[in-house]
Amino acid sequence: MPDVVRPPAEFDFPLSWAGPDGIGPSPFDEFAEAEAPDVSDERGDDPAIALRRTLGMFATGVTVITARTSEQVHGMTANAFMSVSLEPPLVLVSIDRRTRMCGLLYEGGRYGVSVLCSNQAALSDRFAGRTGEDVPEPRFELVHGTPLVGGALAHFVARVARSYWGGDHSLFLGQVEYARHHSGAPLLFHGGRYERLGQGA
Repeated sequence: MPDVVRPPAEFDFPLSWAGPDGIGPSPFDEFAEAEAPDVSDERGDDPAIALRRTLGMFATGVTVITARTSEQVHGMTANAFMSVSLEPPLVLVSIDRRTRMCGLLYEGGRYGVSVLCSNQAALSDRFAGRTGEDVPEPRFELVHGTPLVGGALAHFVARVARSYWGGDHSLFLGQVEYARHHSGAPLLFHGGRYERLGQGA
């Protein structure tokens, strides 16, 4: 979410399990080097930063992706979440391959998606590793053995049906097993900062 390009932070919650730090090498890592894309911005930034800023012009919601194994809940903030299909009900999350979360997800396993409300920016920061003095302790509810962030605008539990290579990310296609939504306004992310519906109107 910040402009600085760095591996995403994640947050573990003791419920004393420590998982792998990644999914290891992949045969997809060996491929012909593609021609560099034509990417720039008015600031003259490094192309990687310019690409990140340009992608950030697409406004998204903010989610927390969660998984549980044994006695630990693991969660990370992500905005790369999308619906794929209503029949069968499928969703997809894109997870950086350097993160522990990527190592925790596997075909047949489950993950939770909590779509955050407009008043949950501090929780988003906590799951992104940006903690402050006033950051609340998260509350979880378990559904199908999967943790979901309490008070969120919407909740999904999905079982991983397929996983796909996506460059420095892995894509996890999940079949929805549980979905609920509540009234409220979503927390949005655009241009490297949080936004809310109607802000600036």
